[in-house]
Amino acid sequence: MSRLPAIVSSEGYVPGVNEPEQMICQYLHMTNSMGCSWFGCDVSAFSVPLLTLQLSLIFIVSQTFFYLLKPLRQSILSCQLIGCFVFIWLVRLDNHVLNQLFPESGKLVLDTVANFGYMLHVFVVGVQIDTNILKSVHRHMVLMGCMSFVVPYAVCVMCLMPLPNLVQMDEVTLHTIPFVVALTSMTTFPAVTSTLSDLNLLNSDLGRLSCSTALVTDFCSWITALALTTIGVALERQEWKPLKNVLLIICFLISMCYIIRPFVLWMAKRIPEGQDIKESQFLVVLLTVLVCGVLTECLGQNASFGGFMMGVCVPDGPPFGSAIVNRVDWIATTILVPAKFAISAFKVNLKSLGGDKVFAALITEAFITLAYLAKFTSNFVLAMYFSVPVQDAFHFSMIMCTKGIIDVSAFSLIRSNEVVTDQAYSLLILNMLLVTGSTRLLLWHFYDPSTRYKTYKRNSVLECEPGDFLRMVVCIHNEDNVPSIINLLEASNPTRHQRIEAITMNLHPLEGRASAILIPISEVEKIPSAQHRVLQTGKAFYYFMERNHESVAVEHFVAMAPYGSMHEDIVTIAINKCANIIIVPFHKCWAIDGTIEATFPGIRSVNLKIMEKAPCSIGILVDRGQIGGPNSVLARRTKVFRITQLFLGGADDREALAYSSRMAQRHHISLLLVVLKPKYTDVEMAPEMHEKRMDREIIDRFRMECKGRDVYIQQEEAKDVVETVHLLRAMEKGCDLFIVGREHGYAYSKLTYGLQEWSQCPELGRIGDLLATSEFKFSVLVVQQQPMERLESGRVSSSRFVNEH
Repeated sequence: MSRLPAIVSSEGYVPGVNEPEQMICQYLHMTNSMGCSWFGCDVSAFSVPLLTLQLSLIFIVSQTFFYLLKPLRQSILSCQLIGCFVFIWLVRLDNHVLNQLFPESGKLVLDTVANFGYMLHVFVVGVQIDTNILKSVHRHMVLMGCMSFVVPYAVCVMCLMPLPNLVQMDEVTLHTIPFVVALTSMTTFPAVTSTLSDLNLLNSDLGRLSCSTALVTDFCSWITALALTTIGVALERQEWKPLKNVLLIICFLISMCYIIRPFVLWMAKRIPEGQDIKESQFLVVLLTVLVCGVLTECLGQNASFGGFMMGVCVPDGPPFGSAIVNRVDWIATTILVPAKFAISAFKVNLKSLGGDKVFAALITEAFITLAYLAKFTSNFVLAMYFSVPVQDAFHFSMIMCTKGIIDVSAFSLIRSNEVVTDQAYSLLILNMLLVTGSTRLLLWHFYDPSTRYKTYKRNSVLECEPGDFLRMVVCIHNEDNVPSIINLLEASNPTRHQRIEAITMNLHPLEGRASAILIPISEVEKIPSAQHRVLQTGKAFYYFMERNHESVAVEHFVAMAPYGSMHEDIVTIAINKCANIIIVPFHKCWAIDGTIEATFPGIRSVNLKIMEKAPCSIGILVDRGQIGGPNSVLARRTKVFRITQLFLGGADDREALAYSSRMAQRHHISLLLVVLKPKYTDVEMAPEMHEKRMDREIIDRFRMECKGRDVYIQQEEAKDVVETVHLLRAMEKGCDLFIVGREHGYAYSKLTYGLQEWSQCPELGRIGDLLATSEFKFSVLVVQQQPMERLESGRVSSSRFVNEH
């Protein structure tokens, strides 16, 4: 192997278009080291080893800071920027280490890779955007979105105009401030959705309002930036006419809408249901992204703009959009995007804020602060004007001031083009970190969307009058839930005098899209990936309603949201429909032989949050086949469907008995009520008088309502939990559905003491969790009455603005 030269690259300055520019020369063969470290060569002098080393270090630093700042609820992007900023600052303390890790020649390669990764990331962002959200944006939100950008920009420009006459300012600062103000006035849609998603607020009322408004603001900012940059480039290169450049970009956009998007939709429709996209389809999309990047560069725009437009053309959600996001997002966002932040951190120069430039820095900071304040105030005033509650208006204004990776890229791009100074760029980055970081922390601490779940009165089956609709919100996660839910509704005895209104919710996890969806089934075409399943489910409930046309009314909704905030949609519908009970499926699925076939942790997290925050009663249905299988209520037109209810006492058992009372009045249903009491009652553990009175009254009412029906009441006593378990096992024979309350009060803890030590699913209660084990074969319905803490008097719902508009 020939001896390598001691000098691997050289740099200098050459005449440029406007001023001298830096030029770097490097040997052609300095790409792969090929094991030259064995001969005493510096491996970091070669492009590939140096790039892999840089990406590894940046990844480790960014993930470390994400772990350290996680308690402060900072986003991964903010942590990456902070980590890279601190890392670069430490590296700069030693010039030798700086030149070894980040030589000028290495920065060029890293910058190129970072920009490619950023283009892929922006492509993924475009895929996740639901273009249908523009159709649902109300004119009030359009006004709020436009004013969110226009007001702060106009206020700052008006304040800047008389400033040169009042104080002495240099021309550079005067030229920089309008661009700084424009960048500060921006609100990008991905930054808002990222903040809302990380804080589980994406499908809250505040989240929906913020997403719609941010999309309008982002569109307004992009139009302004496109006009300014296009005209600016055209005027700088006088051989180009501004109108020609704008027309070419418009033609590019039209071709994307009417040629590329229909072609991609055609490919998506060719995917068989339940299958993933083909490798050839993925490669075609990726190749088109690269071609779009080249075209936008030729049109004077950044390559990321072409990637973003191609992403918008790809249908969001499964199977097409989510598959592409899953393949591209990890490598782009986790590995390559941090390199973009490292390049941005290199451009931050804290020394430019001091010295003889302090006054200019103070002026620039004053305008940045003024832009943030004007933006916050305009959003707050407009939100209050359109009847958004004060607390939500305050938090909405904070969210609209957050920024993300697209903002950082805009800062970096405008700095590279020398439109703004190092000083202004550094202030923009520092203010962004401060405002966005504090906003996320304050929202996490002080905003609680569950406060609007409180109701004026208790909503429960027990409080439902005989002539009123029993309003039931039923949740469906997959097709297997449909038969059991329909049969449970059938068993609830819908008649002309005891009518039922069922509100079905088809629940889908959020995949491959940025914004949550809550729509009626009539608008299901907005979710092509879920259309088939939703329509099939709708047909099943339509036939059920036709069979009970005078006693059942059914409404269908489709919700797509992250599991972390899916309960928001369920609770919102329950509030708006004044539901008496919410029925949710258990998170475990049983096979034919009685073993657990599948477990869904996401569904369990939804159930837990519903039980904690629901504005009405809740029922968790553990289906083992008796409800929706061959032994169901519908299948037993001539046979008896057997239900057992265990009653110990307490609010939950009373609610369960009220529901059982409705079932017992249906033909072909046999109900056994087992009233279990302790043999020996301690004085300290005796139930309060009003609890005993309410238990006695509900049992007497049950006797009256079910008189003449196939109902049996059995009194039992037990001295401890062992006898309770023996009693439950004796009930297994001759039982298709077992109904029990979740909690039974302190007075009955002796009969269930010790069960919690073996509990795997506390949401079912002590007895419900025992009945859900593999030892028992019947289906179980665990009922919880609306908790007292969910009641409140004299409060206006904070969802009024979103519901009205």
